[in-house]
Amino acid sequence: MSDLVRAALAGEATPRPPYAFWTHFPDTDLDPDAIARETVAFARATRQDFVKSMPNGLYAVEDWGIRADFSDIARGGVAKVTASPIAAPEDWARVTRRDPASGALGRELRHLSLLVEALGPGVPVLATVFSPVTTAKKLSGGAFAAHAASHPAPVRAALDEIAATTAAFAARAIALGCAGVFFAVQDATATRGAAAWRELGLDHDLAALDGARGGWFNAVHMHGDDIAFDLLATYPVHALNWHVGETPPGIAEYRAAGGRRAVLGGLRRAAITARDMAAVDADIAAALSADGGRGVLLAPGCVIRHPVDAGMLRRIAERIRGEA
Repeated sequence: MSDLVRAALAGEATPRPPYAFWTHFPDTDLDPDAIARETVAFARATRQDFVKSMPNGLYAVEDWGIRADFSDIARGGVAKVTASPIAAPEDWARVTRRDPASGALGRELRHLSLLVEALGPGVPVLATVFSPVTTAKKLSGGAFAAHAASHPAPVRAALDEIAATTAAFAARAIALGCAGVFFAVQDATATRGAAAWRELGLDHDLAALDGARGGWFNAVHMHGDDIAFDLLATYPVHALNWHVGETPPGIAEYRAAGGRRAVLGGLRRAAITARDMAAVDADIAAALSADGGRGVLLAPGCVIRHPVDAGMLRRIAERIRGEA
């Protein structure tokens, strides 16, 4: 399967597109051994060609002292920060570099090492990491934007520390066998503009991604329906993931504009949750219509929210494999 993934990333013709699915496991994702077992079972049940890690979405900020509520995830919601160490601008001085081998980061590295060991070299594993600005926003809630505007120096200094921590974590993940990182950017919007992101986020993103330079399968996730696509598509990664079918561009549009990066995505998660096989079939056909389907790795544009129908995912896998 690794050869299939590598060929798709290189834009070569493949007998079928490689694929993967991802969701959350709220009952087990604070236990590295339990979530590794559940992820491996999930991957094998759906015969995935690669695996994106599915940690709780706040693992990257836990070590800076937040408190969180994860109860909404099982109902289709998201984790929430209930208490933050950042209340005033001077609190950003508390955000200093963390050791990726300890605390919640160390817990996540154990999870990743167990995945790599259990799945073996034939199934590439992507470590989920977050843009430093995304991490800072999760850490501080609504305070981030106000502090970045009124006191940019301490916020930028904190972002430097977050980027260094993220880079060190990514390097450790790749050293233990991950194929690359799934770099989630949740705040680079077209409305704010590329210039605004260059001012605040770009340098820190690139510094964080530098830790993943040893990976052969790095992807950027452009979150939301107002993405600064033209800027994020230039990031030094091997594949682009966005909410294809929910926000422009479409894959064919991206290819027509000269875009050559591999596309990781194409499946609308709402169609999966609704068990709408006709819509999923349409998504697959649209994803594979450009350039004969070269350079496409089928996956959801974002996390498939609960409730997740495992039978539906198996049906989609059969369709992609040409078995149904």
